[in-house]
Amino acid sequence: MYRVVYLPTARRQLEDAVMYIAVDLAAPDAAMALADAVDSAVQKLREMPYRFPIYHTLYAMKHEIRFFPVKNYNVYYVVREETKTVEIWRVLHRLQNQKRN
Repeated sequence: MYRVVYLPTARRQLEDAVMYIAVDLAAPDAAMALADAVDSAVQKLREMPYRFPIYHTLYAMKHEIRFFPVKNYNVYYVVREETKTVEIWRVLHRLQNQKRN
């Protein structure tokens, strides 16, 4: 079984998304649903970290980055075999991701 850790940037991105939904959109139930859905999906990586596809880019990457969708967000992560760890790198709204491409 793998250990799952959120990198600080991913943790902050998830917290920002939850706060935006809860406060700015005045939808606290939707915010908690997002947090629960992301955490539930991320915890499933403990048993099957290679279940989602590799994120392909035009550039060579040092690490094999994988991703999966949760509601309107994509979660990006890296599997570290040497430490049996799944690192959650980013939690981005799908529209944020499109702007970067």
